[in-house]
Amino acid sequence: MKKSPLILFTQINTNKKNSRRFVKKIKKAFTLIEILLAVFVLEIGLLGIVTFYSYAIQVTKIARNETTAANLASGILDNELSAAYDNLTVGAGTKIKYSTDTTSPFYAWDKKIDVAYINSSLTESYNPPDTNMKKIVVTIYWQESGNEKSFQTASIKAKH
Repeated sequence: MKKSPLILFTQINTNKKNSRRFVKKIKKAFTLIEILLAVFVLEIGLLGIVTFYSYAIQVTKIARNETTAANLASGILDNELSAAYDNLTVGAGTKIKYSTDTTSPFYAWDKKIDVAYINSSLTESYNPPDTNMKKIVVTIYWQESGNEKSFQTASIKAKH
């Protein structure tokens, strides 16, 4: 005999005693597997966040050093450009400390200033004749993660 869905539904609900007991077992607590899985997912997420933060700190340090080098080089270049053309000594510079004061935050930084004659085809030369143009190249050096890094900027000064 075929039963209608309504009767089948009623028959399922008539056994409330067993269904309540089953529902209570589900509501009691999480299983150990569920807790371990939740902890594992949480650990993976936290590990990703910690990795991201350490990478972000490293990138920030690199950017700070490059910005500092650019600012130091720009300041030196401005000083050189403000000097009279004849006061710019032509020659390859030597790497020296940016600051000789050991308490200065820039004591660990080095600088090098190169000045060369430059002709109309932008060819550099340390030997005369004077072409009425000099190229000034400023290089800043610093240590980062055990490696020497550098930043370089240049400009041309013409004789007026």
